[in-house]
Amino acid sequence: MMKERLTIAMDGPAGSGKSTIAQRLAEKLDYLYLNSGSMYRAMTLLSIREGGDSTNVPMLTKLAKSCRIDFLDNGKTTLLNGEDVSDSLRTPEIDRAIVDIAKTPEVRHEMVKQQRRIGEKGGIIVEGRDVTTVVFPDADLKFYINASVEERAKRRFAEQKTRGIETTLEQVEKEIRDRDQMDESREHSPLRTAEDAIVIDTTSMTINQAVDFVLNRVEVG
Repeated sequence: MMKERLTIAMDGPAGSGKSTIAQRLAEKLDYLYLNSGSMYRAMTLLSIREGGDSTNVPMLTKLAKSCRIDFLDNGKTTLLNGEDVSDSLRTPEIDRAIVDIAKTPEVRHEMVKQQRRIGEKGGIIVEGRDVTTVVFPDADLKFYINASVEERAKRRFAEQKTRGIETTLEQVEKEIRDRDQMDESREHSPLRTAEDAIVIDTTSMTINQAVDFVLNRVEVG
């Protein structure tokens, strides 16, 4: 029998499928989906609006402390200070600037506080790159979602094509490798696999197969 109002945490690198898996799982369980990556993207958008200096730590810290980020519709809608910014978060400009912002300890500290605020009552699926190890180390269930770099690049390239973003598969793969290196080597909250996480390689899986696999693990506890 599945316990009510679980806290389910998912980590993994860019393009592994964790966002889609988490979102679909949230819909099936009627849980809130919290995309920590969207939090950092919203912070990046805010910094761009305020002048675009992603290395200005005092400014970033002030913005992180004063802003409020929330999610609606099982995580499909991201609110930045009450404004729906969902359609503005996945652009090449944000992709480039988010690297500096996501590794800023002061920003991460404030985003962790916001994530814990949102998830304090359970009934939540939160995904990102440090949610199983830093944000919710005591989550009821932890998953680490992965896939090969080549497969992740194909997925991200296809996503960007559908959004009308001009790029190449080679460029997307380079960006993913660079992002992996940054995520895994940063001093604060690096991407790593929690010891008690269930590891899922989605390289050869369809999204439906991956969702069913996770859902089965959730239901059996």
